[in-house]
Amino acid sequence: MNAADWKPNAPDGAREAHRFIDYFIRNGVTKGSVLKSVELTYARSNVYFDDVYTYFEKTGAFNVACTKGCAMCCHTMVSVVPPEAFYLANYIRTEFDADTSRKMIERIVAHDAEHRGKSGAARHVGRIACPMLDPDTHLCTVHSARPLTCRSMHSGDVKPCQVAFDTRDAYHPAPSHALFFKNTQAYYDAFGTALDQSGLVVEPLELNAALATIFTGKNVFVRWLKGENPFEEATAEAALTDAPPPS
Repeated sequence: MNAADWKPNAPDGAREAHRFIDYFIRNGVTKGSVLKSVELTYARSNVYFDDVYTYFEKTGAFNVACTKGCAMCCHTMVSVVPPEAFYLANYIRTEFDADTSRKMIERIVAHDAEHRGKSGAARHVGRIACPMLDPDTHLCTVHSARPLTCRSMHSGDVKPCQVAFDTRDAYHPAPSHALFFKNTQAYYDAFGTALDQSGLVVEPLELNAALATIFTGKNVFVRWLKGENPFEEATAEAALTDAPPPS
């Protein structure tokens, strides 16, 4: 293949599901293996996204306008799968000093108590920032552990993002490219297929509600591994009740 014709291939959900199934057969479905599966998924995603950026730079097929400190898209609802929620909760508990970790957990729990059930549109209109966004620098404080949904967010032009933010219009469109979203969908499909076969509940969760459930509940990870559903009140669907219809 001519180098000029090269294009990154997005992960295939069915193929990745087989990879995940084999991984969990070999390693068992444990706290350690689940957390490691997320770490490996993020590492593979980073390689894929690097290829996508390289492809865009070489071909000019799409311009990614997002820059450091541009956090307008951090004022909405974020959907995650349970393994990601457990991974991020573990990251917050272990990668910061005790005081920073405690304050972040308190901030997430308080944020969830105030805003649980609000749709992405309502959070955008209310300019309700993610509790893990630094209000001064506008940088993500958990960037290396951020969920796939966050990793796939992008825009080809900052102007429509600014218009949407300034006018509080959650449905103002911004140019995007399918290659980013295909990665997230493939791995969400893979997690769902592989862990469903183990009898675990895998459904989209609202990020902050899921984290608050983990931080305030008892033995949430253990219960989930036993096939229980400790996230019944934290589903992403529960956060769509006040979403206004697009015009």
